[in-house]
Amino acid sequence: MEKIVASFNSSLENWFEINQRKFPWRNISDPYLVWISEIMSQQTPLTRVAEDFYPNFIEKFPDLKTLSLASWEELFPFWDELGHLNRGKNCLKTSKILVKNFNGIFPKDLNNLEKLPGIGKYTASAILSFAFDQKVPVIDTNISKIISTLFPNKNIIETSQILIENAVSGKLWNFAMKDLSNSMHEGTHIKGALSEFFPQEITQKFIQQNKKTKIAHKTKIPQKIEVGIACILNDGKYLIQSRPKGKSFVGFWEFPGGKKEKGEDFHACVKREIQEEIGVNISVHPYFFEECHKFKNAHLYLRFHQAQIQSGTPKALEMQKLKWIAPKDFFKQKFLSTNKNALKKLQKMKEI
Repeated sequence: MEKIVASFNSSLENWFEINQRKFPWRNISDPYLVWISEIMSQQTPLTRVAEDFYPNFIEKFPDLKTLSLASWEELFPFWDELGHLNRGKNCLKTSKILVKNFNGIFPKDLNNLEKLPGIGKYTASAILSFAFDQKVPVIDTNISKIISTLFPNKNIIETSQILIENAVSGKLWNFAMKDLSNSMHEGTHIKGALSEFFPQEITQKFIQQNKKTKIAHKTKIPQKIEVGIACILNDGKYLIQSRPKGKSFVGFWEFPGGKKEKGEDFHACVKREIQEEIGVNISVHPYFFEECHKFKNAHLYLRFHQAQIQSGTPKALEMQKLKWIAPKDFFKQKFLSTNKNALKKLQKMKEI
């Protein structure tokens, strides 16, 4: 194993020197800038982040203190086109916590970083590696495949730690692994691209893994997305909201709600989403309608719950429009097609 570790790391460094990608956050050690780039890059193409979102955001909020003094209304225009607004809200929460509780200094350990809103193990590891050059592996699915290909039947986390400990720089090793995994994931001609730098034994393993990946992609299982939706009733009318700028189907109407997070039940999901979207606390009744919409790459499971406001006044926290509407007027509005069967069900139901 030691021989393969040394051979792979040496080859990886040579490959990276020629094939590395250029991004504005790579030649910096400011943990704030590293953190913003990592959060923005979640589920968003890196080229778009580098060309559009990151520069505009950093120009407006150049440091942690500036961000911590901002409101969500000030932050929203710089985040809305990215989508996944909870990421932006968590950035704002984390900036305020860091300034208040950590004197504006990012912790240099995984435990404290992972306690901050929106920072999981991957992002925490990235901050430690890219900002502080700690030898902490930053592992995602594609990098895991590389390691399991080189070292089958070995623990991926333990093996990646061995690899990075034997590298010249933890920061550069992680950047190189990111770029190598991207090259393989994007379908770069592996045999030609890697054989110049990697020994034949390693190159052959990559070629075999690439063949398996192509077969797996052809039989890819659609992603399961679960969404909890609140049909909030008050005085005979239901609260609906428009789709805001930055999301698909702008201008259409829908009931408020959102994706269920890992380990969360629908009841908790609906309460959380309503608090985040319109700022009220609600009581959630058992679901009255459930439906699955099957698309090419995803199966969308929707669960509709009647609900009532317990405290607070509805506010458009995500720059959407809000209105109350009677069931008889449902189909005078331009609703999302995924809401229509639930609308019909509601029209036939008695008030809660």
